[in-house]
Amino acid sequence: MTTSTIHTAPSDDPDSVFERACRLIETELGGHRLPSEPRTWLDDLARTRQHKTAFITAFWNTCFPSGLVEACRGVEAVYPYLGRDGLCTDAALTAAWKVLEPDAHTWPERLQTERRRAADDCLNRALAEANRAVADHV
Repeated sequence: MTTSTIHTAPSDDPDSVFERACRLIETELGGHRLPSEPRTWLDDLARTRQHKTAFITAFWNTCFPSGLVEACRGVEAVYPYLGRDGLCTDAALTAAWKVLEPDAHTWPERLQTERRRAADDCLNRALAEANRAVADHV
């Protein structure tokens, strides 16, 4: 993992050369900017809460659960299985699948495969949307 060691940007312009270089490092090399101040457990808790809220909204809008409660259940089921970087894992997909399609085991195998692939796509879109929403507020 690569990290940018500059704590403050020389310009607050979001399209500055510095910002583009940092985004390139973050996206191409998987790097993360160092925070300007030490983070506390309260900062992590607030960020987790903000991410879960954004994820519930994105899950509701992209995965089309039967209701808002179902969207909350889906996110709660998926969240412990997300990868270290907040990415979808096979276990997370399985957890979402069990919430979205609880009776899927009665379907033909071909339909299960097809619908699971669609659930994987919508779950990844929801995660990407939630990650963007949280990144925009950092």
